[in-house]
Amino acid sequence: MFKQSLTAIAAVLAVSAVPVTASAQGFLESTGLGDIDPWGVGTISRADGALPLTMWEGSTTEDLLPLFARLNPRGLTPTMNTFLRRVLLSPSRAPEGAGADQLLAQRMRLIWSLGELEAYEEIARQLPNADGILSAREARIEMQFLRGNLASACSNVRASTEANAYLYAARAGCFALEGNYSSANLALELAAELGTPDPWITTAIGAMQTMPAEPTERDIERLPAASFASGLTTALSLAGNFPVRDESFQGLNPGFAREISGRNDISRALRIQMADVATFAGLMTTQERSSAYRLEPVPAPPMPVAGETPAETEETDTPDINAPVNALDEALQMAADRGTEEADLVVAIRRALAQSGSNTVYFTENARLLLPVMTRLRDLDALGQNGEYFAIAAFAAGDQRQATRFQRVSEIEGGPEPDLFLKAWVDGLRVLSGTDRSPASARLASTQLAQAASGDGQTAAAAELLYSLLMVDGVLSHEARDFLSGTAGDTLSEGDQLDIQTQILLTSGLRGGSTGEGLLRLVSALGRRPDTYAPEDIVDVIELLRATGYTTEARALAVEALGFHQIRN
Repeated sequence: MFKQSLTAIAAVLAVSAVPVTASAQGFLESTGLGDIDPWGVGTISRADGALPLTMWEGSTTEDLLPLFARLNPRGLTPTMNTFLRRVLLSPSRAPEGAGADQLLAQRMRLIWSLGELEAYEEIARQLPNADGILSAREARIEMQFLRGNLASACSNVRASTEANAYLYAARAGCFALEGNYSSANLALELAAELGTPDPWITTAIGAMQTMPAEPTERDIERLPAASFASGLTTALSLAGNFPVRDESFQGLNPGFAREISGRNDISRALRIQMADVATFAGLMTTQERSSAYRLEPVPAPPMPVAGETPAETEETDTPDINAPVNALDEALQMAADRGTEEADLVVAIRRALAQSGSNTVYFTENARLLLPVMTRLRDLDALGQNGEYFAIAAFAAGDQRQATRFQRVSEIEGGPEPDLFLKAWVDGLRVLSGTDRSPASARLASTQLAQAASGDGQTAAAAELLYSLLMVDGVLSHEARDFLSGTAGDTLSEGDQLDIQTQILLTSGLRGGSTGEGLLRLVSALGRRPDTYAPEDIVDVIELLRATGYTTEARALAVEALGFHQIRN
């Protein structure tokens, strides 16, 4: 019965359907790989940060499988994101154990979830077909859908001789995009026989089929929310003009966001939202994100017909295509308006930075986008008490010259009262990050921090920064040592704790040569919010990284763990 329905529907669709390939026999069975070592396939070289081929030495698949399975690459700090990318994209020797094939499937899942779509396709292209993950062809089709290259995507779909739920759902989508709904529905039936396609696709095709040529507001309200869960759902969402709602962004792959943001057939608001997601995941540069925030040309009003009086229209009749999407967009648009008062611009910049909340990645990326605007600020009265806060933003953006300029605003005659703690805080950040390696700077900054800290919040923050400085550089002033050895040092044990099992596995992995396992355990433990952990535990990790050759990464983690932008006067 199954073969009969398969043949009948395939005939209607004019495609060549074949029985499920060897991929149904299990994921990359070791006996079927020939001379190909799937773990030896990677996309980065040692010069680009690839880890040693022996990074799984001493690790077993039994230990690694649960570790891989619980990893979620979303929302990682830049340091943890980079570690995870290096582990996943480096070629290596296969871990020992019987579950290497299942582990490889998890590796591919994580690469895709990171948004490394092209790297995924490159690796998948060198591997045999695999059950449970997209093949290289399917990955390429997804990217074509995401980029709006519908003709190429559908051509590749129809050229495929594979038979699985995804490809037949894709065929259904292609038919729907052409308005051929009878064939689309038949393809959906076949997809259901081969697996469980995304039910949203069935709903979307049904909505497109029944949508009247001139829909009413009620018709539009009944449409399903746009889905960006895959390239195929993205293509259907945009073609069907489905409304973009909050749920449209749930679980959004940052690689998808990057591709969608580059399209010319989407609204400015959607372009900005997608660019933000991609940027925060480390997939888009500041320059690329800035391009996404560009203003759209406002269309000219229609020319009146000769002899007719032009109809009066209210401004509300035409939506503002450049309406600010968020506080950052508002600040950038105010900066572009020559009529903006600098005092108002300062308030807008501060608001945009403050809306980053506790997320250091958001703050850093927003500071980078605002930096060109901040460099033009000159009005001391307008800056008010924001000099040191903007200095922190400039530090985050990587411009130490501007950070120093904002620090010195209070030194100018007529400038605001200095915030000695924040000034010392920025100096300490420079030393901790390695931007300033001078022992004299370390002593001066540590002295000023110890002397200026007041209140529980500043005392705890100063203690953490000073303790990190001590372990990274070994240079502190006598005043700072006295400060740390007093009651301020008691705060170093406050916060979440790394359990002893994690500490043992981290240490044994990194010191024992199981580099891949050690770094993955680090990502699993501290990946999203290292700033919530007790400083003494963070410093132990920093020392471990330094001892195993990750000095630059240790400094970066130390800065991330401070939650450095949350300091308040």
